[in-house]
Amino acid sequence: MQANILLIIVGVLGVIVDNQSLIISGFVLLLLRVLELDDVLKTIDNYSVKIGIILIMLGVLASLAIGKQDFSILLERLREPLTLLALVMGILVTQFTREGIDLFAADPTITIVLVIGIIIGVAFFNGMPSGPLIAGGITAVIYQLMSFIF
Repeated sequence: MQANILLIIVGVLGVIVDNQSLIISGFVLLLLRVLELDDVLKTIDNYSVKIGIILIMLGVLASLAIGKQDFSILLERLREPLTLLALVMGILVTQFTREGIDLFAADPTITIVLVIGIIIGVAFFNGMPSGPLIAGGITAVIYQLMSFIF
């Protein structure tokens, strides 16, 4: 019952902040719970992150596949500071994402708290929604640094 209430809150907050991902996620999961489709929920729990990452990569690489991006131009741009910085940041983000996955496995409650933080950032600070995995990874790295220092 508590999970249902939380999913309703997530869906309603998605409506309030006009975030389709939250709306769809909250209400689809609520529907699956109400219909008692536990096997589907377990499958989503086990595979959704991997499938989501694949879909994001497909979306990003599609412009290369359909010819919107010329690979030779991308190689030429590797000499530019902005492009090199983007490459390094891409590498760092993968490390943050890995840390986020580890954090969520160790403490699943953090996932919900991060999503709430993302909702607050979007609703009250005109932010753009980001991936909870990256936010979780940054949280994990900062927490590890704080633990090391203090």
